[in-house]
Amino acid sequence: MSTKNTAYWILNIAFWSVITGLMAFAYWINDNDLKLKNWQFIMDFTIVLLLSIFYTHQLKRSINIFIQFDNLKGIDVFKVLGLLIASILLFYITFSLYIQFAYHFIYDRADVFEHESQGLKGNLIFIINYSIYFLVWTGFYVAVKGLMELNNGRETRLQLESNLKESQLNTLKGQINPHFMFNSLNNIRGLMLEDVDRARNMLTSLSETLRYSLTKSDSNAIALEDELEMVENYIEISKIQFENRLRFNTNIDNYTLNILIPPMIIQMLVENAIKHGISNLKEGGTIILSTTLITNQLSIEVANTGKLSQSKDSTQLGLKNIEKRLELLYGDAATFNLKEKENQVIATIKIPVA
Repeated sequence: MSTKNTAYWILNIAFWSVITGLMAFAYWINDNDLKLKNWQFIMDFTIVLLLSIFYTHQLKRSINIFIQFDNLKGIDVFKVLGLLIASILLFYITFSLYIQFAYHFIYDRADVFEHESQGLKGNLIFIINYSIYFLVWTGFYVAVKGLMELNNGRETRLQLESNLKESQLNTLKGQINPHFMFNSLNNIRGLMLEDVDRARNMLTSLSETLRYSLTKSDSNAIALEDELEMVENYIEISKIQFENRLRFNTNIDNYTLNILIPPMIIQMLVENAIKHGISNLKEGGTIILSTTLITNQLSIEVANTGKLSQSKDSTQLGLKNIEKRLELLYGDAATFNLKEKENQVIATIKIPVA
């Protein structure tokens, strides 16, 4: 049992124990002429206590089913009131049935029903009192639950922001660290001796890649088309080093171009394919990027020549970042899968489309 669940039961039992104790004391003073035996009196209020705990617990469960605390609406007030009234009525009906059965067949005290406290006035007082108690309990529970959900939402947002920042930093390490910058600039310098125009284009691609990393990555979502442009620049820079060893093909569904996706997520897949796939093959290989839209679900697939690495540490950092970001952004609605098939490593991301 979780700490929150334990605290709930302790507070629930304590609340109704105090209420029932006070009610029992009041009834004992005012209705002592009923001449109930002690065990009968104790049994009656024990039943009241158990029924109070049971029906408020069922009320809690119903509220959690019908009310979305992370997206409260005006109609939810009426839903809570409806559930509250239903719980009070069920509580009163159940207790009344117990009283009828107990006093007729267990206590053999049918004469009690002739007492004025058991008339309409007495029953109305009982219903009103317990309606107030149920209302107080419900108000307290809804307030606490709402505050907890608000705090959980805040924590989730903070965790998402922290995770995005971490992912951005890890991506930037692979793009603007001295080793990457040195290799890129050194390769471009060598290229200038052979093809000045291409070297100029590579400098443009490098600057666009760095600009994207420093600006677009601050957003929670970008158009897939923008991410593809960044990936193309990244591939062009990488081709300076790998030359003909790196081949890049795309199969992009035009309907997916304007779909919003987490920034850097395709770039990280491509970077992983180059770093842990193509770079380890003497003859190089091919990376194929595909996107499709099927039944409100975007599928992003990056396949590269090679075999899935057996090293647990070689690719886990980047892939864990992808998995965590997808989990925080989409929950269980998004999936990430990495598999090996026919000398290809295939990474597939599927995310819902609104």
